[in-house]
Amino acid sequence: MNYKNIDLSIWSRIEHFKFYQSATQPWFNICCEVDATALYQFCRQQQVSFFHGYLFLTQQAVNSNQSFQYRIVEQQVRIYPDIAISVAILGDDEMMRFCNLPYQPTYDKFTVAATKTEQLVKSTPFVAANFVGGEMLQNVVHMSVLPWISFTSFSNARNTDQVDSIPKIVFGQCSLKQGKMMMPLSVEVHHGVMDGLHVGRFVETLQALFDTPATSLA
Repeated sequence: MNYKNIDLSIWSRIEHFKFYQSATQPWFNICCEVDATALYQFCRQQQVSFFHGYLFLTQQAVNSNQSFQYRIVEQQVRIYPDIAISVAILGDDEMMRFCNLPYQPTYDKFTVAATKTEQLVKSTPFVAANFVGGEMLQNVVHMSVLPWISFTSFSNARNTDQVDSIPKIVFGQCSLKQGKMMMPLSVEVHHGVMDGLHVGRFVETLQALFDTPATSLA
């Protein structure tokens, strides 16, 4: 797996990293809304998947913001290029599955690969032993979608005995507000590698991509 170790001796965040490294719960969560109006209308007009659209644009926003590419592994901070999407989806039995969607540079390639992967994962039984005790895949962001709920807060389940610095991103049910289709967004990240400023920049990048679907999905 391709990555680069950060030289901690000269890293500008080293003291903040040390501070939060000792925290029992070093994560923080920000919930907000993004305007999905332009993206939804474009996907509907072009008859392409809105779901794949916002997954792909999240992948693009993550890879445009370096803080979301940092991972803490074995007391070292790594930076991974080409971060992919690992998203929770419902199987044919209405039970959750974990679906890893490899990084793709264009929407067309992403949606074709995602469709094939989803079909396979949905029909495959979930086995906990496949996900417990093994090495954690680092070059991903963890994502979920709650299309049934327009939430205002969110928290993720996690194993606190294991070091985990992978961002958790969750989208909720769209709601029509003053003529705009607003979508809840939860972003949960490790404070050792980023602050609220960096989450804010990520959201700004994501919103800009949502606002220009004809360009961002090209």
